[in-house]
Amino acid sequence: MSTTQKIQDEILKASLKARGRSVEHRKTRDPRRPAAKWVAEARVVGVRGKALSIVLSTIGCSHARGDSGGCTMCSYLLDGTSKSPTPEELIDQFKSALKELDGTDIPHSVKIYTSGSFFDSDEIPDTARREILSIISGLTEVQEVVLETRPEYVTDSVMAEVRGVLGDRAIELGIGLESSSDLVRTVCVNKQFEYDEFRVSVETARRHDIGVRAYVLLKPPFLTESEAIADVKRTIDDLVALKAATISVNPVNIQRNTLVERFWNRRRYRPPWLWSVVEVLQYAHEVSKGEINIVCDPAAAGKIRGTHNCSKCDKAVVDAIRQFSLDGDPRVFAHLNCDCKSLWKHTLEHEGISLLVH
Repeated sequence: MSTTQKIQDEILKASLKARGRSVEHRKTRDPRRPAAKWVAEARVVGVRGKALSIVLSTIGCSHARGDSGGCTMCSYLLDGTSKSPTPEELIDQFKSALKELDGTDIPHSVKIYTSGSFFDSDEIPDTARREILSIISGLTEVQEVVLETRPEYVTDSVMAEVRGVLGDRAIELGIGLESSSDLVRTVCVNKQFEYDEFRVSVETARRHDIGVRAYVLLKPPFLTESEAIADVKRTIDDLVALKAATISVNPVNIQRNTLVERFWNRRRYRPPWLWSVVEVLQYAHEVSKGEINIVCDPAAAGKIRGTHNCSKCDKAVVDAIRQFSLDGDPRVFAHLNCDCKSLWKHTLEHEGISLLVH
């Protein structure tokens, strides 16, 4: 057995153990109310607009529920429930989120997250999916719809259904690619699908004029800071070549009951520097030449469990990242500086290499 395979087996065991704790700590939720909902500014079809984000409370991601234990950095299973809501309850969750909009302008974008896959029939039954899409089709102000899924659920028949119901709106599939490296995605993230599967899902969606919003992970465990930056840049290159609709850079944040949290508690992992986020966003803007939407909305940014610098400059850098995500203008980064930037550069030069670098 190779060293890489031995590492992978150990990661799988540790991920299963962490997943078990997540299941134990699941809350009892009202099956007719979503896990979360919020309205925020976003770039919608190239301009500023409002986006309603909804996290439906479901039985959870099939990957996290399965024998592989889910991803090393993800505790979104905690957003779900141990009992599958009925189709009617899932529809009520969506309607409950829409009620938050009463008396306000309908947003230009609706984003539906499930902490799993909107197209997984075991998680979102077909009847619930079709009714939710039908409700959206009646919201004439909505110009864009983003639907979360793993690549294996992207089929021609389902994409034809989505396009048929939503009409000529902009549609994107949010897929957590994390890295275009099969080694990084399999060993560091424990994601359990290959890049070729992702590529096929992009091509399938494109046949129905549906784009893909690829989520790219910055600094999964087992990579140094410099290796993580290099991995994201290679992934961005591949996504540009694949003509993804949107690239969303997601710096790792420390979520509860995960393998990453275990390493972090033992001081064997640090979330990425904000300077690293800025570098990859500037790189993405340059190589995409404005043809791809580049966004980043880092969770827990500026906090100890999220991407951070020295605390003195965190707010200014986070504000610039969010401004860039709204306007797509990298000039917001030009004025940023801090004494800690030299420490970040020193880290990149002297951190060494991981076992996964060949």
